[in-house]
Amino acid sequence: MKDINKKIKTKLLLSFLENVPFDGWSWETLYSSAFDIGFIKSKKLSEIEKGNVRHLFNNNLVNIIQEFNIYLDDEMKENFKKSKSKNLRIPDKIKSQIILRFKAANKFKEAVRISLGMMALPKNSKIALKMLYKTCDIIWRDCGDKSTDFSFYTKRLILSGVYSSTLSYWLNESDFAKVEDFLQRRLNNVSNFGKIKKFENVINQSNPINTLFKILQRFNSSKYSYKSHD
Repeated sequence: MKDINKKIKTKLLLSFLENVPFDGWSWETLYSSAFDIGFIKSKKLSEIEKGNVRHLFNNNLVNIIQEFNIYLDDEMKENFKKSKSKNLRIPDKIKSQIILRFKAANKFKEAVRISLGMMALPKNSKIALKMLYKTCDIIWRDCGDKSTDFSFYTKRLILSGVYSSTLSYWLNESDFAKVEDFLQRRLNNVSNFGKIKKFENVINQSNPINTLFKILQRFNSSKYSYKSHD
């Protein structure tokens, strides 16, 4: 039953994401998407039917974003396993995974843009940071990282800065070669931080999510920001 529900949820999610650019991130869009995939038989839903559709996403529109994020993480992991990138150097493995994630999201780019607007709301910021941190944790683990010391946090938090800045660039760039080039330079720019010790005064190991605010601010400050040479 769980597998059936997961398949239905994934199918509904993908239909919803395709409709979002035209109809918005709303329950009405989810209802119409449920009709599109045949989950419901009529466009005129009863309150019970609406409840059944919403229940798949815990009656929470933000949960759809979380499921979207899980979908992209899963696609990234699966495609990385199939790729020939597993024997590369760690920076190249990181680059490969991020690009694979963007490619999985590419046909839903407008839905990504809209979802980011929702997650930028103060009430959703903690969830947004948790999702970002989880993605970066997956990337590092699939690179074979087994660190348990202070560097465990710095690796993930600094990568969060690289990922988020590249995400912003990707949203406004259709040429993947340019996105890859931007990402490569961001990865190269990480060395501008100097020694990891610089972050010891802002990292709280018991609550890395709150720390991420400070890391992203520092990463995107004028001192460390990427200067385009295009």
